[in-house]
Amino acid sequence: MSRRVDVIDDLSLRGLVACQKLSDVTDAWLSELFSEAVSQEKKAGDIVLIAVGGYGRRELAPQSDLDVLLVHDSVKNIGDIASRLWYPIWDAGLKLGHAVRTPKETVKLCGTDLDTATSLVTARVIAGNQDLGRKVIDEATKSWQTKGRQWLIELHGRVRERHTQAGEVAFLLEPNVKEGLGGLRDMHTLHWAVKAGLDLLPGDEVELQHCNEVLLNVRVALHRHAGKPVDVLRLEDQRSVAELAGYATDDALMAAIASVGRRVAWIADEVWARLDPPAH
Repeated sequence: MSRRVDVIDDLSLRGLVACQKLSDVTDAWLSELFSEAVSQEKKAGDIVLIAVGGYGRRELAPQSDLDVLLVHDSVKNIGDIASRLWYPIWDAGLKLGHAVRTPKETVKLCGTDLDTATSLVTARVIAGNQDLGRKVIDEATKSWQTKGRQWLIELHGRVRERHTQAGEVAFLLEPNVKEGLGGLRDMHTLHWAVKAGLDLLPGDEVELQHCNEVLLNVRVALHRHAGKPVDVLRLEDQRSVAELAGYATDDALMAAIASVGRRVAWIADEVWARLDPPAH
């Protein structure tokens, strides 16, 4: 846990580098907790801990939730093992998004629940049975691709609802850098859409990587400044966030956010226009 604090406090680490470093030290910590939790379990080889969502992408901001999935192959006392794993995380003051399932339950849910399906698109194994973990992730990926068209329609509907609620990153005085139109969530969604069958244009992927880095840098700085998981950049926070993110002024920070917000929104519009026929 102290290694997490060290990374969060190291202001020389910014953006994706900071997120990946925080993910890596968190992996090491959870691996230790996992080993302790299964140390007396005869069927420890039938259990795997998987990172999902943003943690699975290694985009863990300072105040991000830890989203994990504990998969087991018919281990009877899995509830006790899970408790031994979850409680130290809660005791450390971290918010944990967690689930315990069998491989069959996981893959079945991926076929019916959009949130579960998308969370596993970028999943990765943290600790435990690597082969079991990879098999679950591979089957979840195949399920996502098989239902591509159906998921794309539902995903696009979610996107439009979110934009209505959060507004546009490029044009708000207090943008939501994660959920707004042109924000981080749009880039996540584009990745899921590509996995489901839509295509990016040449150059879009590189452009999105740049935009992702800019907004992750802002989000990391905002989390450090606020000390809590916030994604709306308030006027009163912009000067401090600009300094933490390496911008000379708050105006320079907001100009950078507006620029990438417009670019992400444009790319997203082009991609969703290729949903044939478009969802209504």
